[in-house]
Amino acid sequence: MSAVVRIVFSTAFVVGRTKILFAGPFFYALVWMMYPVFNLLLIGLIYRDNEQLRDYAIIGGACMALLFAMLYNAGEVLDGERRRGSLGNLFLAPCSRYAWLGGFQLFAIVEALATAAITIAVGAMAFGLTVKVNLPALLVTFALFGACMWGFSMVVGAIGVAIRDANQISNLLFGPIMLLAGTMYPIALMPDWIRIPARFFPFAYGVQALVDASTKGASITSLWRELIPLAGFAILLPVLGMLAFNRVERLTRQTGSLELT
Repeated sequence: MSAVVRIVFSTAFVVGRTKILFAGPFFYALVWMMYPVFNLLLIGLIYRDNEQLRDYAIIGGACMALLFAMLYNAGEVLDGERRRGSLGNLFLAPCSRYAWLGGFQLFAIVEALATAAITIAVGAMAFGLTVKVNLPALLVTFALFGACMWGFSMVVGAIGVAIRDANQISNLLFGPIMLLAGTMYPIALMPDWIRIPARFFPFAYGVQALVDASTKGASITSLWRELIPLAGFAILLPVLGMLAFNRVERLTRQTGSLELT
């Protein structure tokens, strides 16, 4: 276990160093600051007369960064390594595939958390975001939501390995997920044709619970309507993700279609 942890952190360090040096520290930081700043400006213009929806959308924007990171990362990792011709070597490395993949995903989570922190900090300073945090509820919700997104990203990544274009799957899914997650507007206030399908996915439960735990000080017990379904997804999706990834990996090894060639 200690070796796996070292591989995860070593991979995350190498990935982060490579990304920052490739773009340059200044432009790397500029790119990651552009989204939260302009997203907040958009939210401020749309909800300038409604403080409750403004606060919801600011936290929803922070959640969007987490959704983006987990959805895109697994597919982008696999596609990027395939293009470089190194995906096969990674799968043949004498360690768990979840160790090096976890390193890629860990750095993506760090990037997403940094974006979320900037969003919340600027939202509080510039737009008067109401911050009333219940820390136990926030930590429980974040853990459950993170498990859901990890499992979902593994399912998407597995499909991407099978069809050899994981990034395009992520591009197709991100738009509908933004709508079903209610990142800009609460799902509870949306019409039935959106609200009913949204309840079959974990995104809206996680976003609403994070909003309430961050801005209303909601406790774990008061969030039971969101946390119970979220806990179910947090168990189901990682299991499905690992099963799908293992199955697709075996198929690609048998057919010899792991690399571009």
